[in-house]
Amino acid sequence: MIFTIPVTTRVEDFDQRGLLTPTALLSIFENTAVRHAETVGYSPMNDSLRNGMAWVITNWRVEMDRAPAYDEPFTASTWLCNNPRQATREMLLHSAGGEVLARGQAKLALVDRSSNKPCLPTPERLAAYQPEQRTAFTDRLPRLRPPAACTAVSPVLLRRSDMDYNGHLHNTAYLSLALDAAPPEVTAAGVRTFRLSYRSPLRLGDQTTLRSCPQPDGWTAAFVRGDEVCAVVALNEQLKPL
Repeated sequence: MIFTIPVTTRVEDFDQRGLLTPTALLSIFENTAVRHAETVGYSPMNDSLRNGMAWVITNWRVEMDRAPAYDEPFTASTWLCNNPRQATREMLLHSAGGEVLARGQAKLALVDRSSNKPCLPTPERLAAYQPEQRTAFTDRLPRLRPPAACTAVSPVLLRRSDMDYNGHLHNTAYLSLALDAAPPEVTAAGVRTFRLSYRSPLRLGDQTTLRSCPQPDGWTAAFVRGDEVCAVVALNEQLKPL
């Protein structure tokens, strides 16, 4: 089942050019997914607080064909892909005329919060979403890895307001922090593509650094706690599909 809703935006969702920001796009995708889950009876908030179960995003891939402008109407669509090996949520943004503005794909894992271990969703839970066969992307990219050599290292301030209801740094905060740290030449013309790989959740009080490096095919940064890479972000990659 493909779930589609009209998107309501805020002034702060747009940049100085009046175009939707990458962070706002990611937030729209995630909130559309939440609305979809609620309509089939599996509210992520209730699952986490009452049932001790949480859907955790392990990877995001997002590409923006054209950033919507301020006051431009558009819709967001999402569905669960029928993939037996990996739960994936597919996303599309459409203009009022049907133009594909952006596409996204999130890889998911269901986690038992009491043990902090992944578990398999029940057949009933999966069936409620009526999974589709189609995907937002027709190709696959190489695995996102941390930069081999860092040209810049900076401390990261984790704010209480950046935490989600699981007590982890919110998914969108990783992107926002990376965009703030990226060199102007990376973001000046706009960020058309980004990927995020979440490895270990960051929490309030964690001593964290952002280690980044310009690449021939884009810009990559790693969120590091001690010697542990907790997340990797890549902006404006130009990779050949596998």
